[in-house]
Amino acid sequence: MGARISFRGVSKEFSVRGSDQPFTALRGIDLDVRAGEFVTLVGPSGCGKSTLLDLLAGLTAPSDGEILLDGVPVDGPGLDRGVVFQQYALFPWRTALANIAFGLEAKSVPRRERHERARHYLDLVGLSGFGERYPHELSGGMRQRVAIARSLAFDPDVLLMDEPFAALDAQTRESLQEELLGIWQKTGKTVVFITHGIDEAVYLGQRVAVMTSRPGRIKHILDVEFEVREGDLRADPRFGEYRHAVWALLRDEVAAAQAREEAPVG
Repeated sequence: MGARISFRGVSKEFSVRGSDQPFTALRGIDLDVRAGEFVTLVGPSGCGKSTLLDLLAGLTAPSDGEILLDGVPVDGPGLDRGVVFQQYALFPWRTALANIAFGLEAKSVPRRERHERARHYLDLVGLSGFGERYPHELSGGMRQRVAIARSLAFDPDVLLMDEPFAALDAQTRESLQEELLGIWQKTGKTVVFITHGIDEAVYLGQRVAVMTSRPGRIKHILDVEFEVREGDLRADPRFGEYRHAVWALLRDEVAAAQAREEAPVG
């Protein structure tokens, strides 16, 4: 199966006020993601993970190289990509159901169909009965479920997730990880998931792309092969082996990132 997403020599630089030297966030990213694949990206703090996702979302443009989606260059945001951020970014004046329907309004979906599809995705994320609640009436985990449902409702080809569970408590995070795997298996979406957690990367990803310290590059891509992705994968002996393999790849990168932060300025 061919690549749905392709990064080809992608670099990203930012200008720095008061300096002639640009800040290089990413350098020479090469990565292919197949249709229907769940890929996680993990790396040390400041390695450019979120920058990479912003590029794929079309929120910013690469300084060099190109990003292809189904062979077509990404040149801006599009309804073919749904994005879920760490912050819930829900409209506080809209109910859960109305938040989910928002993207469908942008696609001019008729009102009755909007309501039916929003209700379907509300049920899919396990929030039946909460459609008329406002964001302030929902827990953090529930708000993140609404954000996921909103991204799924307009049926994007690709789901981009930037540390969506990082702010949640451990129990809620594991519950939503399991929920997300179930949604992915039901919908067959292509998912690119950014995380700083090794356990989360191994639990969710069919492949784990490990990034270097800044400027971020793809250091290694690890295949995570579980015969069945259900039950408590963390109890599988191979889970520990995969986790150890990812940490072995990350250890030096984390140390390099910490050394850079601790280095004196000037």
